[in-house]
Amino acid sequence: MGVQHHALPLLLVLFGAFSGSMSTTQECGTSMRRSRQPRAGSLGRIINGKQSARGAWPWQVSLQLLHPQFGFIGHWCGGVLISPEWLLTAAHCINNDLFNLPLAALWTAVLGDWDQNLEENTEERIPIEEIVIHERFHNFQHDIALMKLSKPVKVARNSRIRAVCLPTKRFTHNETDLCIATGWGRDAEDGQLAGQLLEAKVPVHDNAICRKKYGHSVAIRSGHLCAGHLDGSTGTCVGDSGGPLQCAHTDGRWFLAGITSFGSGCAKPGFPDVYTRLSYYLPWIKSKIK
Repeated sequence: MGVQHHALPLLLVLFGAFSGSMSTTQECGTSMRRSRQPRAGSLGRIINGKQSARGAWPWQVSLQLLHPQFGFIGHWCGGVLISPEWLLTAAHCINNDLFNLPLAALWTAVLGDWDQNLEENTEERIPIEEIVIHERFHNFQHDIALMKLSKPVKVARNSRIRAVCLPTKRFTHNETDLCIATGWGRDAEDGQLAGQLLEAKVPVHDNAICRKKYGHSVAIRSGHLCAGHLDGSTGTCVGDSGGPLQCAHTDGRWFLAGITSFGSGCAKPGFPDVYTRLSYYLPWIKSKIK
């Protein structure tokens, strides 16, 4: 995982406190990690291919695309499960400079996966029934979309498939010191997609930092969240778009702070990543899935 140059979306190179209404408070955000703390040595650069633990991020989704012209693409973007029927992703995964494909029949959600090169018997492949892109999405503003599964998935404590918790209020950069980005994106800017799900611990910054870095190309506003190491030691990369930035709550559960949106390249020094800030879009989400 890394970032992109001049607000390059994380997918284009490939082609050429909790809310109980959507994620049940009893089950959401519970990981199969032995501890909520990162395992020693596991959170280095995602572009260097550091693996997550199996089952650590049971709300992570792989969105796979059947392109009408090029056929089955396979993994195209990440997503995150927020209820038995709904997942979130980035709007630019669906509508971008390469295509505009808000056609549910072309998309499949793969849940419960960890190694995309192996059949682990924990996966569920569920066709998408409905796609809802934010009405004001443009140039990485309001970069958020909902997808409804064609059937509800079973979400339980003993399952490799669970929903993440949603925040109940605005999340600020100094509320937690443990936020982790995950995805199957490239482990180098010119590398291949990762087989195993990767993770990287990233710091959250005040938006002023990303405003200074990206303001010439994308206006950084309240709906954005700025996160990532400024020394280029870790970040998101091509194929990670739409995936989660999850942060640990004091009770050990995880809530969704952001959705991977754009950056400067794959972990380019001096440039953090930009995520869609989940707390800002809670009213929009609730209005669409009620």
